[in-house]
Amino acid sequence: MSRDGADKAVKILRYDVCPRDGTRLRLQAGEYPNCVHCGYEDYTHDPPKRKRRNAVVGLVAQLRYIGFAAGLEGQTITVRLRRHPRAAAAAVTVPSCPWCRQDMKAVPKSGYGKNDGERTYKCRKRHRIILYSSSNGEWRGWT
Repeated sequence: MSRDGADKAVKILRYDVCPRDGTRLRLQAGEYPNCVHCGYEDYTHDPPKRKRRNAVVGLVAQLRYIGFAAGLEGQTITVRLRRHPRAAAAAVTVPSCPWCRQDMKAVPKSGYGKNDGERTYKCRKRHRIILYSSSNGEWRGWT
C-alpha cells in the first residue's frame, strides 16, 4: 500500500502493548484495539462514539425575484437546506413564503411544459412560487 493513497482511508492510532507478544496494539476508527501479529483484541476499551454532523445545517441563500410583476421587483426570499426526514444523505430545499414568511413545501410536478430547472412550492396558506435553477444546479431566482 502506498503511504498517500489507501493509508489515508483508515486512520490508525497507536494504542497500548499486546499482552501476548508485546507488540503495539493499533486502534482503527470505530473498532477495538487489536494486534496485527497475533489477532488479540482488547474488548475492555470503549470505542469513542462518532458524532454525526449534518453538512447542510446552516446553508442559507437569498434569492431575488426574476419575474415580470412590478410590485415584486427587488424582493428576496430566504432559501435554506434542511436534512431530509427519511433519507440519511439527502437534503431538502425549504424556501420561505414571500407573503407570510412560513416554510414552503415542494409540490409534485404536474401538467405540461415543466422543465427540470423549475420546482414549485406552496405554503399552508396556498401561496405558490416557482424556484428556477441553472443547468449546474444553482438557484437562479423565483417567480
